Amino acid sequence: MESVVNDNVMNDDNIFNSDGESYEEDSEVNSGKNIVDGDTMTKKKRKSSNSSISNAKGERKKMSYVWDHFKEISDSNNEAKSEKDVLECNYCGKCIAYKPSYRTSGMKNHIARCKRFPANLNRKQKLVDFESKTITSPGGTSKIVQVPTCWQFDQDNCRKALARMLIVDELLFVFVEHEGFRYFCKQLCPKFVPPSRKTVTRDCYSIFIEERSKLKDIFSKLSSRVCLTTDTWTSGQNLGYLCLTAHFIDDQWRFHKKIINFCPIPGHSGEIIGKSIEKCLNEWNLRKILTVTVDNACSNDVAIQYLRRRITHWGGSVLDGQFLHMRCAAHILNLVVKDGLKELDLSIARIRSAVRFVRSSPNRLQTFKACIEEENITSKSYVCLDIETRWNSTFLMLETALKFKKAFDNLYTKGGAYCKELRRHFGVPDDDDWRRVKAFLPFLQIFYETTLKVSGSLHVTSNSYVPLIFGLRDLISSYCGHESESIRKMAHQMKVKHDKYWGHVDNLNIFLFVALLLDPRHKWGFVKWIVCDTYDFESANSLLSTIKVILKALYEFYDDAMPQSKRKK
Repeated sequence: MESVVNDNVMNDDNIFNSDGESYEEDSEVNSGKNIVDGDTMTKKKRKSSNSSISNAKGERKKMSYVWDHFKEISDSNNEAKSEKDVLECNYCGKCIAYKPSYRTSGMKNHIARCKRFPANLNRKQKLVDFESKTITSPGGTSKIVQVPTCWQFDQDNCRKALARMLIVDELLFVFVEHEGFRYFCKQLCPKFVPPSRKTVTRDCYSIFIEERSKLKDIFSKLSSRVCLTTDTWTSGQNLGYLCLTAHFIDDQWRFHKKIINFCPIPGHSGEIIGKSIEKCLNEWNLRKILTVTVDNACSNDVAIQYLRRRITHWGGSVLDGQFLHMRCAAHILNLVVKDGLKELDLSIARIRSAVRFVRSSPNRLQTFKACIEEENITSKSYVCLDIETRWNSTFLMLETALKFKKAFDNLYTKGGAYCKELRRHFGVPDDDDWRRVKAFLPFLQIFYETTLKVSGSLHVTSNSYVPLIFGLRDLISSYCGHESESIRKMAHQMKVKHDKYWGHVDNLNIFLFVALLLDPRHKWGFVKWIVCDTYDFESANSLLSTIKVILKALYEFYDDAMPQSKRKK
């Protein structure tokens, strides 16, 4: 049942109010197939009874909503408009013949079945889902709430989510072809068709291209400068690799860390490293570089000199790149601690051999667990083997092994393969080895915690660099007078290595002191106290004068770079 207002006949449906205005009832009952948004027009207001005549020919004004979705075009026979019109759908372009004597039913029927009409694009039933969102109150407290949302299956979105899962979790592409994964997908959502490894490879690459385009757009609009960190290494296949990471703060004061290059390099010479970084910066169109942080290899000094010339030539350096070179504090701390650990080489080697023994096979591990139960050790941590080139892992190995000293002693009393194998190398760790490690551990823990602080990549660390590094120097100096001879030797070796990199004012990057001064918690008096407490009178005065000169030069540099419109009058 459908009630349609005739477009060319005036009838009694016009009802005038007291002001001479008229209303027209355009009531339409949805017939099941004619379901479109806003298809019921009720009580449309008209200006006056004269407005029912749209022109001199006496045509009635078009009131139906369907006229918004069609446009009139002249018929090929050029007949008068009052006799015949041709209407074209705004969405699919299909033409419909129309005469003023016709009703709008044909147009409504076309809208109901038009596949490009917005309301007809997606009529599939949706499911109610709950999405976790974090809401922050005005007081600063945050809580996670479940917000209802509409969910609908989409094969393309599922494929994108699968590709992102492989990227985030670092899974193999062939993972999508595993029988267990496909069975899981079938039980979870039978509509989803898992892609092949080649298809998901293309999906991952598409995501890479999309994210790279977004990051390039961010760099093109970035008003701040970028700090770079880079490192090179050689794989087990004797292939050299370089990784370049960009750190920057966006215009909303959010800190970002982005890996912008990971590529093989033919060698580790300074020229090759410098040109590889230059090529990457050109690809990203990065010009405004503040610092480049590298380790202390001699080849990196050559690379920094090359980059300083290129970045200065681009006009992207600050103060002609005088302070472009930033030495990696974590790497220097690693060298300092490794020099100190030479006093513990034999004890560490014995404990490392004991840990390697219990972790070398399931049977040995089960025997060690039995020893732990016999000694009633309730620690939830477990022994871990270190990486000899990373002293942090050595500290963690010693810390956990010390908790299970009684279990190792129990394993020793049982003899067997444990004693035979360890005696073929460095021997079984004795009480003296455990005692020395226990005495060194609190001292090493301070270095471990400092390394974690300066190695942070998700927060700014430059403002904490100076207090941490120079605080360690005072700690090392205090241990040089320790009652234990072995600790005194270790502290002395550490102090020599520390002074090699931070003992001379010419080796320091002044930007570290500038970052400390920009921290509102610290003032000039704090910087002066650190410098005077660390260096002799002449060196301290020279360093303080340099800091003041650089501060003034930085102010003038950024003042000249500021647009005239933004300067205070």
